[in-house]
Amino acid sequence: MRIQKVNENTIRIFISFAELADRDITMADLFQRSQRSEQLFWEIISQAREEVEFNLDQPFWIQATTASNDEFVITVIKQEESTDSSHQEKEVKRTSRSKVIEWVYVFEDIEDVLSVVKRFPIFPRLRSALFEYDEEYYLVVSHLGSGKKKQLAEALLDEYGEVVDVARFFLEEHGKTIIDDHAVETLREHFNFE
Repeated sequence: MRIQKVNENTIRIFISFAELADRDITMADLFQRSQRSEQLFWEIISQAREEVEFNLDQPFWIQATTASNDEFVITVIKQEESTDSSHQEKEVKRTSRSKVIEWVYVFEDIEDVLSVVKRFPIFPRLRSALFEYDEEYYLVVSHLGSGKKKQLAEALLDEYGEVVDVARFFLEEHGKTIIDDHAVETLREHFNFE
């Protein structure tokens, strides 16, 4: 396991699949927030505090992606809540953070996904994908921007689905890809929701 400090607010943790197996942690454990995976996460954060002086003392985001065939990387990003920055600096920070973060929502059936898509606001830079795993549907979204449109989008997603700690690459490897990009727009056009 390697820990790399990107900056004061971000670290990357590189873990091999063999290291997970040694701890008797499966990929399912990792992405379904099992007790073992949470214990591993906090052990890593404790190690990061000692090795690279990274203190997780505020809200944070987590993203996991594959780094190679035998290793994956967990990126931990502290949320910045600076009040003395200019509006422009805040926008830059928000934009740079949105490139990293993807939210994953699970829905019981496709009708719930369509109910969201029908009323979903239009975002110029929206990225979205749709997967099926274990008879449920997973919508991955990023680049929601900010403001009232984002709040409306989040309210819709929360009304019909539930945010989950599952990484996109897990869904790509273990689930079925239905629409790998522009899922919201594709569904909207296909079902004539314009």
